[in-house]
Amino acid sequence: MDNITRGDPDRVWTVREVAQHVGIGGIGPVLVGTPDKVADDIEAWFEQTDVDGLNVPFAISPGDFEDITDMLVPELVKRGRYKEAYRQGTLREKLFGSGRARLNAPHPATQYRHHAAE
Repeated sequence: MDNITRGDPDRVWTVREVAQHVGIGGIGPVLVGTPDKVADDIEAWFEQTDVDGLNVPFAISPGDFEDITDMLVPELVKRGRYKEAYRQGTLREKLFGSGRARLNAPHPATQYRHHAAE
């Protein structure tokens, strides 16, 4: 409740109003419509706010993530808003450069590395 009422401390919220405000997917805007319509709304956010990514919660599971993958992602790919493929390499290599796929000493986690039988 604190997260909700902090934005408007003078308002007295009813249980119904809170449920309507956070009832689908948590606190945040809810997009509903065809893949074209949802992609239009996402692009509008990108253009108005300069964000470059989204966290997408679900309202129905299983189902929502499949719908997003099957219907929305292809539309976003077509518009150049979603990658079709990732560059080769591990995240660590992408962050720190080629040849840095694994932790190096003196990082303490290196002692837990599995070594192949000799």
